[in-house]
Amino acid sequence: MTLTERIKDLASTNDLTFAELERMAGIGRGTIRKWDVNIPSADKLLRVANLLHSSMDYLMTGEESLVSGISHEDIELLNLMNQLPHDAKIEFRGEIKGYLKGLAASGSLEEPAEMKQAK
Repeated sequence: MTLTERIKDLASTNDLTFAELERMAGIGRGTIRKWDVNIPSADKLLRVANLLHSSMDYLMTGEESLVSGISHEDIELLNLMNQLPHDAKIEFRGEIKGYLKGLAASGSLEEPAEMKQAK
């Protein structure tokens, strides 16, 4: 898969067209389509990656690179959580801990060490 194909795939996941993405990133119309031939500048690629809740590494290589142990999927989840109001974040964190505890109790998941320590 090429750079522009990865961008197109992520853009469609985010219900964006190339034209909308280019407008939001402040880059010229038709710029992204040229990136398979002309390597984009880092600042433009970073703006597009941020808008797509992705990393520059993923866009360039297609690899789910780990940045300090955080995958592309983890970053996406963190971005979604960061959109929640503070009180909702606290509530959601509690819900996740309860869900994990339930899975551990049913034998579907080993209880994480940090949850054992919290007891």
